[in-house]
Amino acid sequence: MGGLATKSNVSQSLTVNKTLRRNVPETKLYSNSTLKTMLDKYKMVYVKPNDGTGGHGIMRVEKQGQRYQYQLKTFTQSYTSFDSLVRSMKKSMKRNPYVIQQGIHLLRRNGRLFDLRVMVQKNLKGNWETTGMIGRLGHPRKIVTNLCKGGKPMSIEVLMKPHVINMDSYKKNLETLGYRTARRLNQTFPRIKELGLDIGIDRNLHPWILEANPRPAIYGFKSLKDKNVYRKICRYQKGYGR
Repeated sequence: MGGLATKSNVSQSLTVNKTLRRNVPETKLYSNSTLKTMLDKYKMVYVKPNDGTGGHGIMRVEKQGQRYQYQLKTFTQSYTSFDSLVRSMKKSMKRNPYVIQQGIHLLRRNGRLFDLRVMVQKNLKGNWETTGMIGRLGHPRKIVTNLCKGGKPMSIEVLMKPHVINMDSYKKNLETLGYRTARRLNQTFPRIKELGLDIGIDRNLHPWILEANPRPAIYGFKSLKDKNVYRKICRYQKGYGR
């Protein structure tokens, strides 16, 4: 994985940095007791394979009063006890380790969740640069926004326009967040040359780093009106030999 090991390692690396810590959802290795504690604390969490990619195997788990429910793909099931929830989840979980991530209530467009993909790369001088940003509108019945899972690429301007007054300054902040995240992760994982950061925006417009992908798919950027973005991404990839 290009030296970028697991979701728990990424979270640990980023939370060392005081500036970035506030953008990282609490992430812990899965155990039944940790799931219970985090559900009591946040009411909604995501359970993810620790080394998974492409949105595979991700579950959204919620506590609603005395009831529990989880969603995997388009399947949702509700339970009256924590034990029956966990028994059912275990059937869907492979033997690999999982993590529990604090649930972020993402912004929506027409009822569909969306997040942002921020592309950060080493440029031809070997310095980190935020090279592209695109929105990903989730499939109406799914909890993940990945394009390979039915998500749709859209420009950040279109998705964020109803929420943001000064788009230029908001995008500038996201670029800086991308740059700082890449520099920090590069200290822990010296071999990385590019990162596709999945940034979730909550209802207070606060950005959260949900995932850091060391070999991100870039075809979504092809759909942007500005073709220079995709061309630059490809040019830098050639530069470091991807």
